[in-house]
Amino acid sequence: MKFFNTNRLQLLKGNRLQKYIIYAIGEIILVVIGILIALGINNWKARKAEVNELNRIIQVVQNDLKDDLAETTEIIEFSRPTNKLISKILYSAKFQDSIRSCQDCRYIMTSGTISNFSRQGYDMLSNFNKEAKNLNPKVDSILGFYNKYDKEGFVFQNSIILSEIVDNMKYLRDNFSWYSDYFVGGLCNEDCLDYFDSNAYRNRLTYYEALYFDNYLTIIIEYQTEIKKLIKLLEDKKS
Repeated sequence: MKFFNTNRLQLLKGNRLQKYIIYAIGEIILVVIGILIALGINNWKARKAEVNELNRIIQVVQNDLKDDLAETTEIIEFSRPTNKLISKILYSAKFQDSIRSCQDCRYIMTSGTISNFSRQGYDMLSNFNKEAKNLNPKVDSILGFYNKYDKEGFVFQNSIILSEIVDNMKYLRDNFSWYSDYFVGGLCNEDCLDYFDSNAYRNRLTYYEALYFDNYLTIIIEYQTEIKKLIKLLEDKKS
C-alpha cells in the first residue's frame, strides 16, 4: 500500500491527471477482485460444508434403511409359520380332524408383530436447506421413497392390526366362561375346543388373514423389496 501512495503523489506533482485516474481505477479494480475472491472462498467453504452435512444425513438414511430391512425380515419370518397354519385351518380338509389338538391354533388371532420403522434420517433431510438438496442427485429418490412409504401409513396399519387383536381378545372375554382358564393357564375344556372347531372361529380367522396377511404383510414385503433397491442406489458411487 505504501508503493501505491508514493506513486499517487508523483502523479499529482506531475499534473498527470489522466494517468492518476487510470491508476485509481486500477486500485478500485484490485480491491473489488480481492473482495470477490474472498466471497468466492467463503461460498466454496459454505458449499463444501453443506455437501458434507448432506452426505452425513444420507448416511443416516442408509442406516435407517438397513435397520428397517432387518425389521421387515423379522416380521416376515415371524409370520411365516402362522401363515402356513392359517392355510391349513382354512383350506385343508385333512387338517380339520386334528384342529382340536392344535394348541397353536388357539393363539393366532391374539398375537402379532407390528412395525416400528425409523425416520430419523428422513426427518433430518426434510428440514435440510432446500437449495442444498440439489447438490446430491440421490435426494429425490430418498424423498420419493419416503413419500410413498410414509410413517403415518404404517402407524395406521399398525393400529388396524392391534385393534383386531384386542377385539378378538374382548370377544373371547365377553362370550365364553372358559376365557380366564384359557388365557391365564392355557387350559381349554370341551366348550373351548368346540369354539376353535367352529365356523365362528374360522370366520374370524378368515377376516384376520385378510387384514394381516393379505394386506399388512403384503405391504411389508413390498416395502422390503423397495428398501433393497434404494440401499443399492445409495451405495452406488456412480449415481
